[in-house]
Amino acid sequence: MEVLAWVGLAVSWLLLLLVMKFVFLVLRVLKQTRRLAQMSRDAALSLADNLSDDMAFAELELLAAQLPEAARRLPPGSAAASPRVSSVSPGLGGRFS
Repeated sequence: MEVLAWVGLAVSWLLLLLVMKFVFLVLRVLKQTRRLAQMSRDAALSLADNLSDDMAFAELELLAAQLPEAARRLPPGSAAASPRVSSVSPGLGGRFS
């Protein structure tokens, strides 16, 4: 009977260790979830701060409205000039127009 008690004690300790391992696993996942939630909250607050600057958007809108007129005032030959791009691939070599 004494052997059975020792076996039961050993098995109960093993089961306790297994339960503790699962508890720590769950706690680690909860910690990571909380960290991700904090990162998401910080990103959302930063995004809200960036979008709340109405004056900057108004200035950007004014600049964008001036862009077509500025493009029309470019010299007539500037549209015909095509930049040449050299190849970065050794197999292609040469230049492209």
